[in-house]
Amino acid sequence: MSRLVLAFASLITVGGGAAACGGSPAPTPVPSAPVASIVAPRASDADVVVAEVNGRPVWGSCVTEQAATGATGRTAALEQCIDFELLAQAAEKRGFTDDVDVQRTTRTAMVNELIGTEFEARYQKPADLGPVLDAFIDKNEWRLHRPDLRASTYVRAVVPADATPEVDAVARQVADKIVAELEGEKGLLPPHLKTAAERAKAGTSIEIDSQDLVQIQKTASYEKPYIDALFSIPEVGRISQPARTKRGWDVVLWSAGMPPQESTREQLASDVFPELRRAQFYAWVTQLTKASGIRVELDPDSATILGEEPK
Repeated sequence: MSRLVLAFASLITVGGGAAACGGSPAPTPVPSAPVASIVAPRASDADVVVAEVNGRPVWGSCVTEQAATGATGRTAALEQCIDFELLAQAAEKRGFTDDVDVQRTTRTAMVNELIGTEFEARYQKPADLGPVLDAFIDKNEWRLHRPDLRASTYVRAVVPADATPEVDAVARQVADKIVAELEGEKGLLPPHLKTAAERAKAGTSIEIDSQDLVQIQKTASYEKPYIDALFSIPEVGRISQPARTKRGWDVVLWSAGMPPQESTREQLASDVFPELRRAQFYAWVTQLTKASGIRVELDPDSATILGEEPK
């Protein structure tokens, strides 16, 4: 039996890319009737009936497909297709078409088929995005000549503006202790920086924060000592020496980055295609909803029902 089921797997494959449920809670119970007909469908106008089981067709396309999966000859493939139809009818008699899991699987298969034929087939390569891609590249031309970009996390031993030299010296000692503990370490993450700062602070006020990607030329929003410290670090996951900024002594961690890169328009299009395709998918779903006249109504108490805090 296991070999038979495996032989039929190609006939009932369900894709794994789509969710099986809708976008809002269903107020009515799952219907007891099957979501789709259990009668084997005709593959095309040229498809022919090669056998019948209790009046239901066994199609030539089934035999052709089954033979391609490894059945020994057309006769064996035909026997497997007939057996499959027998099993399908037996399952129907036992009420499996009313089973919620069967109906969910059918719904998932239908959703995957819709996505495959109307979205994935339409957007296979960057050029298929057309004006969407052109507008994105025009807006992000800087990516064609990408500089060295680095994201960072810093821990700061705070020095108030009116602090005495003695207070400044104590803050510097805190920063030195952090560096002494972590200098030379690789693969560091922000929690490592925070833990070291907690051990070293000795009564000094500590600040910890993360900064977005920045390039070395950008000094308007960042102090030069901070930029110099960040770009002195040899690799991601390591720290700088202490840097004196206006608000204290900073130890900087290079947390992530994008290396400098020169790209053609075509190369950039290829790089951003997955990102834009995902965004286009949500736009496609919205357009489909509007074109179909479908209304989505959320229960006003949905947050409470789902156990979430209302925003």
